[in-house]
Amino acid sequence: MAKFDSATVVQRKLRAEFGINTPVEDRERSGRPSSISEKTIDKVSDTLKDKPQSSVRSVATDCSIPPTATHRIMTEYLALKPYKVQFVQQLYEEDLQDRVEMCKTLIPMLEDSHMQENLSFPDEATFYVSELVSKHNIRY
Repeated sequence: MAKFDSATVVQRKLRAEFGINTPVEDRERSGRPSSISEKTIDKVSDTLKDKPQSSVRSVATDCSIPPTATHRIMTEYLALKPYKVQFVQQLYEEDLQDRVEMCKTLIPMLEDSHMQENLSFPDEATFYVSELVSKHNIRY
């Protein structure tokens, strides 16, 4: 059978062999330094104040910063979110009265307990048997 040393003896051997008692400090990082600094964050922020609807690529070109760094600055440091187009129905002035009347009609119906049992909210996605439905880029 193998002889097992106590935990203290093993710890002492490891510390002596690997120099664990030396101070633990971060070494200098290898690789390319980050292009994100306070200066670049301010530059991107100023560019977006002048042209708030700019794309990541146009801001990157204007600021001479890589697009990936520009995207990180915009999302992580400036807490901006991408704008996504939504398709909505246009409402006219005469629609307001129709909507009020419809609400007045539906509220008493919803108070009826039998009506709530018969309500259903189907998903109106159009699909085909042989194809997939992709609603990724469409927002209604």
